[in-house]
Amino acid sequence: MKRLIGYMAALCLLAITVGCGGISSTGTLAYISNSNGTGFTVYKINTDGTLTLSSVSPQNTPAAPKVIQFSANGRWAYFLDAAGANLYAYTRSGNGELATKIDVYPVTGKASSLVISPNSQFVYVAQPDIKKLAIFSIDQATGILTQVGSSVQIGYAITQLVMSPSGSTVYGLAGEYPAGSGTSQQAVVAWGISTTAGNLLSTTVTSVGVLPSFLVLSVNGSYMYVLDHTAADPVLGPNIYAFTVNGATLTPIAGQGNAAGIFHENPAITTNQDGSTSSTLPSNPVAGVTTNDNRYLYVINQGTHNITTFKIGTGSGSTATGNYLAPGGLSEILGSTTDGTSTFAASPLDCGSGCTTPSFAAVAPQNNALYVLDTFAGKIFQYRINQSTGKLRALSPASVSAESATSDPTWITTR
Repeated sequence: MKRLIGYMAALCLLAITVGCGGISSTGTLAYISNSNGTGFTVYKINTDGTLTLSSVSPQNTPAAPKVIQFSANGRWAYFLDAAGANLYAYTRSGNGELATKIDVYPVTGKASSLVISPNSQFVYVAQPDIKKLAIFSIDQATGILTQVGSSVQIGYAITQLVMSPSGSTVYGLAGEYPAGSGTSQQAVVAWGISTTAGNLLSTTVTSVGVLPSFLVLSVNGSYMYVLDHTAADPVLGPNIYAFTVNGATLTPIAGQGNAAGIFHENPAITTNQDGSTSSTLPSNPVAGVTTNDNRYLYVINQGTHNITTFKIGTGSGSTATGNYLAPGGLSEILGSTTDGTSTFAASPLDCGSGCTTPSFAAVAPQNNALYVLDTFAGKIFQYRINQSTGKLRALSPASVSAESATSDPTWITTR
């Protein structure tokens, strides 16, 4: 920050523990995976939700990374390289640095995703090219990985993994694979797992969608939402498949109209110069995220570069008045609102100037900001969340940069 006068400089030094201008760090960092770069760009998350480059950034790695996850105990970081050929293990220091490389573990099958058990004892890696799942145990003293037997033949090309909060179930999306092929096994596969041995105990398959693209599990593990590249109602918009979750059992939630378990994104309405209106249906939903308090769902539409906001039902409202929303059901947040100083936009919200290919999203730990990653722009767009309504407005600055305009960021992990 440029200090224009000595008084302001002194004031900032005195306020260093809370941050100049009343903005302080939350102690949480956001790690941006640069799949065509030299490692991770690291930002600190401020109390107002804005991102500021961390003093530990960049974190350079032996190969460009794709997906990174941290153990719940905060001691270790595991990430896949962009090619899905190797799994890297690092220690994580108290300031967030990836301090020491523990080892690198070759994986086959173009690994797509990884998750870590909540007890920090196991790592699961999806290998879609060979339709297998690799399981590793974590040495509790060193973080060293040891594969638990051979990779398990699961019969599904898993493009995304999600772990239940209890650690008793791993969910895998058998979505479009290879990407752009138009081929999908159209399923969510759930495995019951041993929390002590790590092995798979059972398999449950739920058919879903046409070309399912992304799986969102609410933070409390109670609800699951599956986005679809192509399945859409020509009037109501893209389909979102919603389920209540009980271990490996997924039960469709009462949806819109007569379609059990299906909700839709509303069209974006544009007011023309002559006063008429036109509408555009959101297209190509590729990512989504719920707030950490499980109140709102945000869907990222790459085709129309906008964001759709939903309220997640709690079973409140009245069936007599027609405003009852089943637990886990979705109701799109419509109409703009003003908090006295700024306007929070209606849904769907255009992701902003320079945002052309939004591809991933994350929510700040305090639920006050949404981060949307644009792979081709090499930027992370940041929005303020109105915590009373779920609506969004752009923060200032509207975006921050990944490693470079050509580093192809693909993932955001907060820790």
